[in-house]
Amino acid sequence: MLAQAMRLLRTIVGWICIIGGLLLSISPIPFGFLVVIAGILLVGPRDRGLRRMRAWWNRSIRSLASSSIPFVAALAQRIIAFQSSIEQHIRQWMATRSPSHIAPRRASAEE
Repeated sequence: MLAQAMRLLRTIVGWICIIGGLLLSISPIPFGFLVVIAGILLVGPRDRGLRRMRAWWNRSIRSLASSSIPFVAALAQRIIAFQSSIEQHIRQWMATRSPSHIAPRRASAEE
């Protein structure tokens, strides 16, 4: 029961950080982005609301990339390129941290 309460508290605090960070990002205080990142880390990638927000973001950026306004289309295409490069770096980093890349033990001479 305590674990469920802690998980619920972590989710609530995470969403408060996400919303507060978004509000701080439009204000002159420069730490809004860091608060959003902290909230995302607290909520975690398995949260349904966070997955829906990411899907909405990807659909929105893709539709803006095909905009008839050249500046908007170019900006959206740069965002897509930046996002895909970041995801690629994260996948590479995660691949180097997985235990499957650890060399298998060599058979001893006794065997």
